[in-house]
Amino acid sequence: MELHPTSVLLILSCFMVASYAHNVHLSTLNQSLIVSDSATPGQVLKAGVDTLTITWAYNTNLTVSDANYTTIEAKLCYAPLSQTGRDDRKTDDNLDFDKTCPFDITNGTYKRANNTFIWTIPKDTPSATYFVRVFVINAKNHEIAYGQTTNDQKTTNLFQVDGVVSEQKGSGAWSVIGNSFGYRYAWLLMLVIIL
Repeated sequence: MELHPTSVLLILSCFMVASYAHNVHLSTLNQSLIVSDSATPGQVLKAGVDTLTITWAYNTNLTVSDANYTTIEAKLCYAPLSQTGRDDRKTDDNLDFDKTCPFDITNGTYKRANNTFIWTIPKDTPSATYFVRVFVINAKNHEIAYGQTTNDQKTTNLFQVDGVVSEQKGSGAWSVIGNSFGYRYAWLLMLVIIL
């Protein structure tokens, strides 16, 4: 049986993409950042209009070193209240499969203190209840620490966004594929099967 060069390329691409998965679990990360935002608990912010000021800093009360902290990624995250019955927002401790924080706010070089970012909430942000989480990334592009504006149970300091109404995503067969392999791998796998 002769393999078509395109098939070989797609198979190799699948392995390369799969190797990108870094198997980092939120529960293993140090919660070493103190993160806050300008929203008052329960406040409703209008998508496309209102801004959110986010601040973060290293928690100097900790003994964990931040010597290998290189960059940060701030994200808007769904609160559990807005995840109920929504597989497209499902929390997974493995960050490769977690869908809690799908919205990028900002990223940049890690600084220990005096970090502030003013973010205009995009007009296509779904109506939901949210919090903010800031990840610390190392030189290997892996999450190694974080901080968030809410408690561990994600029940305090939450705010709402009045935005677009989003429909349930990921039903049927695609949901099974997406939840099993991750959305980023599914299309490559389907192409290999078809070829």
